[in-house]
Amino acid sequence: MAKLIRMPHEVHASTCYVNGLFDVLKWQGARYDYFLLPIIGGMASFAYLKFKMAEPPCMVYWGNSPKYLLKDLGEIIGFTQTTGEGKSFKNEFPKMKEHLENNEPVMVGALDMYYLHYYPELYRREHVPIHYVLLVGYDDNRQIVHVHDCSVDGVQEIPYIEFERALDVNVPGMSKKNTFRVFRPPQNMPTELEVAEQGFACKARRMLRPSVGMFGIPAMRKLANEIVSWTNADCFRHMVAYAGLTPPLIAEDLSHNDGLRFEQARVFGDLGQRYRRKEWSDAASLFRKSGELIVELCQRALEYDGRGCSTFLNKIVDTEEEAYASLLKEA
Repeated sequence: MAKLIRMPHEVHASTCYVNGLFDVLKWQGARYDYFLLPIIGGMASFAYLKFKMAEPPCMVYWGNSPKYLLKDLGEIIGFTQTTGEGKSFKNEFPKMKEHLENNEPVMVGALDMYYLHYYPELYRREHVPIHYVLLVGYDDNRQIVHVHDCSVDGVQEIPYIEFERALDVNVPGMSKKNTFRVFRPPQNMPTELEVAEQGFACKARRMLRPSVGMFGIPAMRKLANEIVSWTNADCFRHMVAYAGLTPPLIAEDLSHNDGLRFEQARVFGDLGQRYRRKEWSDAASLFRKSGELIVELCQRALEYDGRGCSTFLNKIVDTEEEAYASLLKEA
């Protein structure tokens, strides 16, 4: 048997968490700024995790886990999800095929980019088990699946055997092996303005008053206090890598290591102008400043200068706290 769902595909590197969802929503008639979804869902956020036995023991992420990102987006936009995780590939792959037969694309991941041949710089060279793709077809005769990938135009083909190996990953806090999701959009899709109004306020509350202290503004202040005593170079490098576009790799040019704040500033600025919302335009200026500070932080981090990093982190947290507080005043 074989099936291929033909649908539009947007290409935006390093947005795999939401790329498949965006394709599905656009296919069903939604018209949103592409980066509105990742921004309100939790990218361009903050998390500071500490595990004594982990490598490295201190980990900084400039975004949210996709598990929570998609949950929050579902509440804002109104779509529902069918999920499967943690079971054998033999058990789950037939379910994925069944969804495809019902014209339901399937988001799969996390998966390991080590097995994706269309990433030659990583293929069979480096394990990067944090990627997601949208499954849009399969072919039993050719033993391949068809996928949309956020960084590549068109439809890609992956052999069954490598698809199975790629999905055999467990990433604590992010994904269990053989995880898949099927999105079902609401009958009445909210407008871009409705999504932005609710999403920006939701994100501001989440950053200022997170339910867990390892997230948001409180976590950033904690890191600013503790980073002065860091001695593990890998902790510094992790913070830099996950502020960039190619984690866990660190680009030679750090100008894009802004924790997606530049893109967040663009979204706020564009929508502020489109809908004449001054508070969004003002927040855009602050997020742009924060992005510039994060780039400088990353440069200092590669010098393993804890005190210098602390200074920049305090500036970043003050800037973002001002931006998010102003959004809630207007909500």
